[in-house]
Amino acid sequence: MTTNNQIKALLNLIEDPDEDIFMQVKNELVILGVDVIPNIEKAWEKNPFGKTYLTKLENIIHEIQFKDIYNSLINWKVTGAVNLLDGVLLVNKFQYPELNRKKVEKHLNTIVQDAKIELSEHMTGLEKITILNDIIYKVHGFYGNKEDYYSPSNSFLTSALDCKKGNALILAIIYLEIANRLNIPLKGINLPNHFILGYPDGNKFEKHNKKSNSMLFYINAFSSGHILSKIDINEFLDKIKLAHKPQYFTQCTNHEIIKRLITNLKYSHKKLGATEKMKELELLLSIFE
Repeated sequence: MTTNNQIKALLNLIEDPDEDIFMQVKNELVILGVDVIPNIEKAWEKNPFGKTYLTKLENIIHEIQFKDIYNSLINWKVTGAVNLLDGVLLVNKFQYPELNRKKVEKHLNTIVQDAKIELSEHMTGLEKITILNDIIYKVHGFYGNKEDYYSPSNSFLTSALDCKKGNALILAIIYLEIANRLNIPLKGINLPNHFILGYPDGNKFEKHNKKSNSMLFYINAFSSGHILSKIDINEFLDKIKLAHKPQYFTQCTNHEIIKRLITNLKYSHKKLGATEKMKELELLLSIFE
């Protein structure tokens, strides 16, 4: 086990002009992982060496944090990608490594509690969605960010919750998380160019093992929960000149949702010319290939 004195000695060697020594020290710190970050931050605050030293420390912290996200996403995938929110928050750490999960849960549960007051077990699926739309979009004020659709912030859950706006996917994820907490059985639909949600036909959904076109209707979370039919989806696919493939109408996996979330971020950073971030996002995408 590495002691604090040993870590302090390593941090003092970062300013060594010998590049080989620096690389060796950096690699040792990265191997130590996120537990060493508080020590690095203390060194950053004291900073006896100047701006170059600070930059090196910041880069080491970033590399440690990225490695942690990468390994955690691999673990999330290989253990079944069961909890969607876990995967979403790991992607969120790409921009906000110090995120507060309790704050996220509190924000979601506040919306859930407001919806519970209005919902009844005897309501139809469409009636429940009408209530949800009213709570999410009118009471809490969420909306699709059309003016700056490709901003990276539109793909981060914490940004969307704080600013109450986002792209089609992140708003659908918020909607899905709220619905799941209310036992409303919505499913993600990986429609090209526009992620949506589906409300399954209970009997058909179970009978055909989640693979048939068994949705009663669809929901466009980006457009205030607008209800769509299968005919609407067909017309959309015709408009963008794509075949009516079964996967465009049926439930996608959590694995596919996170892959699309990372893909959206990569595209946003490409538009910004952020080459280094694009490379990192490509590494995260490689997990899902």
